[in-house]
Amino acid sequence: MPGRVVSRRQFAEFSTPSGRGNSGPLRVVFVAHPDSSHVGVAYAISRKVANAVHRNLIRRRLRAAVDGLSPAPAPGLYLIKCANGTKELTYDELTHHIGTAIGRANGR
Repeated sequence: MPGRVVSRRQFAEFSTPSGRGNSGPLRVVFVAHPDSSHVGVAYAISRKVANAVHRNLIRRRLRAAVDGLSPAPAPGLYLIKCANGTKELTYDELTHHIGTAIGRANGR
């Protein structure tokens, strides 16, 4: 189960990413941490995407999709950015896009 990105230092690491990936309305920024087994995930969902209720729903669905990824994401930090159209995705479509975007960010 991935943890959360909470510290200022962790967020600052996204300025020099190891990889980027996208699929559909999702964009992923990846920062590698090969010496650690920790996986941290942060979500960026703009107000333009949806109102607060739907943004929280999207965030919960993304957390569930990332928790269920197989194979598990590589150790490191992930920033998942959502664009317009994320609200309309079904859970299966969301899972597909998040898996594809993370795979591209890792170079798979």
